[in-house]
Formats: sequence, C-alpha cells, structure tokens
Amino acid sequence: MTGNYWELISSQPVEGTDLIETIWHTHRPPEGEYDTVGLRRLIADNNLDPADVIVYLPPSATSARLYTNSEAYDFRIYLANRGHDVFSVDYRASFVPPGETDISCIAKWTTRVHLDDIQDAVKTVKGITGAAKVYLAGHSTGARYVYLYAAKRWEEDVAGMIVLDGAPWESYGPEELYSMDMDKCYAALSEGDTPENRKLFKSYGLTPGDHYYEATMAEFDSEFYEAIGAYLHDPGARSPVPDFDTAKDYIASQFHNVWGAKQFSNVLEGYASVGMLVAFVVRAAVPYWPLVDYAEEAYIGNWNGKPPKPELQFHDGICEIDVPLIVFASEEWTTALGMQFWYKQLGPVMVKSTDAEFHLLENFGHIDVLLGEYAKQQVFEPLHGWLLKHHE
Repeated sequence: MTGNYWELISSQPVEGTDLIETIWHTHRPPEGEYDTVGLRRLIADNNLDPADVIVYLPPSATSARLYTNSEAYDFRIYLANRGHDVFSVDYRASFVPPGETDISCIAKWTTRVHLDDIQDAVKTVKGITGAAKVYLAGHSTGARYVYLYAAKRWEEDVAGMIVLDGAPWESYGPEELYSMDMDKCYAALSEGDTPENRKLFKSYGLTPGDHYYEATMAEFDSEFYEAIGAYLHDPGARSPVPDFDTAKDYIASQFHNVWGAKQFSNVLEGYASVGMLVAFVVRAAVPYWPLVDYAEEAYIGNWNGKPPKPELQFHDGICEIDVPLIVFASEEWTTALGMQFWYKQLGPVMVKSTDAEFHLLENFGHIDVLLGEYAKQQVFEPLHGWLLKHHE
C-alpha cells in the first residue's frame, strides 16, 4: 500500500447485500488527536474484476458511513451491486466526537488540508486496486473538492468527474463579501472566541456555531432532534411542537423549509422520505465542520475584481481539465446560497473537455439528489450508463 500507513480497521459484509465494506484509517500531519482520515471500500464479495474505481467525497458535515443498505437510496450500493469498485473518504471532521469541548484543532483544517488528505486517499486507492486513474465523485462541498482536485491533478489521477449538486465554488453572497479580508479571518481564528471575532465572521455572512471554530449548518428548530428521537422510538409519535399532529409531520416540515421551501429537500411533495432523511442525519452526519473551510470558500467565490491570495487560487487549471464530466443538479436548491441552478452549470462550461453532461433534476432539493425517492431513476441509473459508456 502506498502513501501514509493506512491501518485496516474492519472488513465486514453489508447486511442484506452481497457487498463487503472494508475500512482503513490513517493519521495525517500534524497528527493531533483528531487528525485522522478514513477510507471505505464497497465492493461485491465475488467481484474479482471491477469495471472501474470510484472515489466519493461526501458533503460537508457528514461522514462516508452507510446510512442504508438499499441500492434505491445510495448510489454507492447501486454501483457496487453492478460491478464497480466504490471507495469513500471520511474527512477529519468524522473523527471529532459529539460533546468534545475543545475543537480548536479544526481551525487548521483548511481547503488545502482537505485536498491534501484527498490526494493521499486517491494515491492509496490506486495502490490497493492497481488503477491508473479513478473516477472522482462528490456531493455539495464534496463536488467542490472534485473540481478543485481535478484542476490540479486531473492528468495524474482522474479518469472522470461525477458532480452531484455542486459547483466549482458555492458562495455568491451579499456585497459585504466583496471586500472580505481572509487574513483577518485567519487572525480571528488564531486569536480565538471573542465577540469581535464572531462579529467579523457574521459581517461576511458566516456564523460560528456554539463552538466558535465550527460553521453553523442547517438551522433546525430546537425541538428538531427531540422529534427525531421520538420518531425513532415510535414513527407515529406525537409532535413536540404545536400545529403538527405527529413528530414525522414536524420533521418533514423542518427538512422541507430549513433553507427555504424545497431547498434542502422537497420532501413535502414526495421527492424524499422522512425515514431516509432521518437515517442520513442519524448515521452519516458529524457534529462539527470547520468554519475556516466555509470562510475560504466565501472568499474565493466573492472576491472584488482581484484574484484571491495565491495560496487560495485553487481554480487555476480548471479550464484545462480534459476528462469526462457528468453533473446532476437539483432545480430547487437555488437561493440558499444566493445562487441559481445555472451556477452549477459552470463546471461543464469552464472545463476544456467536450465530453461534459449536465442533468437538471426538476423539483429535486439538494439532498434529494443523494437519497431521494427518484434518485435511483434519475441519478443512479444514468450514472451507471455513463460509466459503462466510458469504460475502457
């Protein structure tokens, strides 16, 4: 095995399938308590000649843990069932436990740190499989990493790019961001939690969480997790808040409206199920995501007519990418970050490759692309066909 030393953690059958999930961990610089990266392999037990190798980068604030054993709701299982060798990366944030009071280490988990971790994971996957290149897939922030990684290493590592509801950059925010000073953000993270430093991030449209170094994610109501607990105990449990008959009804409303109607999930119109959304939150979500990653993303996406700091010019080379690209974009996730769905068309427009497809998924919310009721039909099946078409 190449790269850093990766420790084999487990290799177990996935219940209800013919698949084996194998997990490795490695420690990365500076090798603090939580400077760990994980790699998960999903492959059919009898697959001795995989069709191709895919490396999946999850969205922010999530791990790569399986949230279901059904191919109808996880493209990795769908593809592994059809002869593909599917790896997934667990970011460092996956290893910070809930309730940890000192998460200052995540202030150093920058975009560059994530990309370096991904490079080591890809190198390791190539060593395990013998593949010359891999198909790099990602959802949301993971899709952004696909573009940034390919901009630098498409020739060495990337056979093709699979983008699930993401763009080369995501932020397109208020005018205040046009004058964003990233050096001040780095200084504020170094100085620590003060009212002035929180005010600085809020002035740029970024909100530190209860733990200063984390980014605030979806802002569900305070009763949301209480309702999930009640629902898991009894799917017909009463709602903890007025105006909803059951906890399930209240949870559905939260998922549907948390970023604005239908943005996160169009669950109330049947494009996702409450059960699968809850499973994803319970099994795949992680408690903290580094504020510095979102700050850098906001800075990169909103500079005022001047190139970003040299160390943040990750998009240099994106116009030279010449590998196949397929993009699946939800129609509804448009205003949560001040952008329109066409923003997600930037990748196919910018890359050099003429082998670039864009699929607009009508009525899909953001997470519905991964686990929605129509994801198998409109995402997984076309993706499998695309991979077969490009299989050498």
